[in-house]
Amino acid sequence: MYRDENFDAMSIRGGAPGLSAQPWHLVYTKPRQEQVALVNLQQQGFEAYLPLYKTLRKTPADASASPVVFEPMFARYVFFRPAGARQSIAGARSTRGVCTLVSFGAEPAVVPSDVINAIRACEQSRNQADLSTLSPFQPGCQARLRNGALKGLVGVVQVVSAKRVTLLLELLGQEQRIQVAHQNLTLA
Repeated sequence: MYRDENFDAMSIRGGAPGLSAQPWHLVYTKPRQEQVALVNLQQQGFEAYLPLYKTLRKTPADASASPVVFEPMFARYVFFRPAGARQSIAGARSTRGVCTLVSFGAEPAVVPSDVINAIRACEQSRNQADLSTLSPFQPGCQARLRNGALKGLVGVVQVVSAKRVTLLLELLGQEQRIQVAHQNLTLA
């Protein structure tokens, strides 16, 4: 997982889109080393791009932690391209954090610019989404309590907020509203 909502997504992009006429390529990174590969590719002069998407934290470190994190859209992959016509992509193979250069036979894979632009548009749309859109719990769906004294009970989601989900449960023949943290629920 990466950073919370205070994170500047432009710092990951590696420059503005469309600065280079060079084709985009792809590296396969070592496990959970996307950020390391990104930084090292940029330090070598490549334009590098790690698409991230906003999601809810699965298990917050503490109650005050933001429920939002940014994770790689494509785990273990970073897009890159040379900054100029004379820059070779061979150096990307031995970049710290990189496992291999993605290729088909002896030819490095080429990703069309329109695909990169579509990924950027999808990323931007997702990163502007509010928390109620990100949550798998939507009003009207059923959710099961994962722990506590009411573990296993199923209720109907009434309201979704940044930190809590309000459930309508039937307890002892009466409907009761309870508020539960996102991580204490699963879809029923």
